[in-house]
Amino acid sequence: MEIALKVLNQVIVVFLLIGVGFTCTKLKMITQTGVKQMTGILLSVVTPCVLIRSYQDKISEIGLGLVGGLLKAALFTLLSMALTMLLARLTFRKEETNRYRIDKFASVYSNCGFMAIPLLNAALGPDGVFYGSAYLAVFTVLYWTVGVFTFTEDVKSLSFKNILVNPGVIGTIISILLFSFRIQLPDIIETPIEYLADINTPLAMIILGAYLVDFDIKTVLKEKGVYLVSLMRLLIFPLLSLAVAKLLQLDGVVAQAVMISAACPTATVTTLFATRFNLDAAYSAQEVSVTTLLSVITIPLVMLVMGLVY
Repeated sequence: MEIALKVLNQVIVVFLLIGVGFTCTKLKMITQTGVKQMTGILLSVVTPCVLIRSYQDKISEIGLGLVGGLLKAALFTLLSMALTMLLARLTFRKEETNRYRIDKFASVYSNCGFMAIPLLNAALGPDGVFYGSAYLAVFTVLYWTVGVFTFTEDVKSLSFKNILVNPGVIGTIISILLFSFRIQLPDIIETPIEYLADINTPLAMIILGAYLVDFDIKTVLKEKGVYLVSLMRLLIFPLLSLAVAKLLQLDGVVAQAVMISAACPTATVTTLFATRFNLDAAYSAQEVSVTTLLSVITIPLVMLVMGLVY
């Protein structure tokens, strides 16, 4: 119950920040071009810095317990996302509009970078962010590879070059190498990385708020895909992930960190990829918006269920 209340409080804080983005966009202080540019900065620069910082903070504490928890969190992410990918593939079938590609991606990939990090920090502190970064690292590699293929359905997008030469995977590799070899970055390099990592939460929430400006409840109510994606992303898949967590015997902060990450709404990158690959960006924004709004109820609910099960 305590962790559920902490998460609820932070979800409210997050929504206040989203309100800032919504208001600024309504007042024409932020344009749609600006939103796309900020999203690019967030994905290409800020998210890698969040990963690097998370691992750098724990270099001095490396031990069997810490590494073991990190590996369990990574294994959890792989297993749970493999299951969700399979179910999404079976659920969303091909159709002429190609919206099924968006639905598959939106239901599988959570906003674990933009939204989970502030939740983890507030509810669990640095340890939560560290173990949550394992989820984020695996997630980042998957959405830049399998996720891209989901949108393109083109095997060329899975070329060795495309898999390795992208900001997400490069940032993840750098983070893990520095951590594994206990390389502590000098202050002159680490300080700007920390500054950039610190803007992750406010920048991400402002972007989400900007997406909500075009939210049209009448249009959304007509979209059956949005209902199904919301159900799967916010309830079915997190509860499935909870079963995986029990199977792996995760406990304590590790279990709480990975479950918060798994329970987050649809990833903002869904709309970025939809735009990039010439699919229905407006539809993808509806799914991001609806799941984000509903998550104020579902994230604390999932954590409450976890408290009853554990």
